[in-house]
Amino acid sequence: MLNNTMLISEVFPPLGKSVRYNFYDIFAFVRVADSGKLKISLRRDRPAEVKKSGIYVWHHPDWGYFYVGIAAADNFTERWNKHIQKLLDNCSSAKQMANWKAFADRFKAAGYGLDDFKDITLRFFPVASRTEFPGEEAAFKKYLEDLETRIVGIINPACNKEYDPARRSATRFPEPRNPNVD
Repeated sequence: MLNNTMLISEVFPPLGKSVRYNFYDIFAFVRVADSGKLKISLRRDRPAEVKKSGIYVWHHPDWGYFYVGIAAADNFTERWNKHIQKLLDNCSSAKQMANWKAFADRFKAAGYGLDDFKDITLRFFPVASRTEFPGEEAAFKKYLEDLETRIVGIINPACNKEYDPARRSATRFPEPRNPNVD
């Protein structure tokens, strides 16, 4: 396993300075309605970076880095919303992917759930400027996808489709919690 203190910016220095947010810096709440569907609300005062393009990484102190993704436009919070659905295996507007499903099952089986979202952080690397790709949306998205692929190839997070359980990974799988311990 890779050390939890591994610096992604050292793995791929061209990313530059990152910002880190706690889950509830972005979202006001996540809860399951009586219907069984998730209710997710964004904070009105969420950080400005959530409207920028870049690379983001999901992290939990017990599980390590478990997902790397891209936001190619003002879809950062929309993508996070879909990841919440996948992590809780409660997809209404997201398609559940095999690696997310496997991780969600392990997350739940180990005794983790909604209460643990308070411990999830998002590390976001805003991309400096889209001026390098004027009018070239496809080229810009390809650039971000290439960055994502390189990071995923190095840290091998469990929720990305390229995850290889036979390789070292920045994702950890803790022992199940003891439900009888306070």
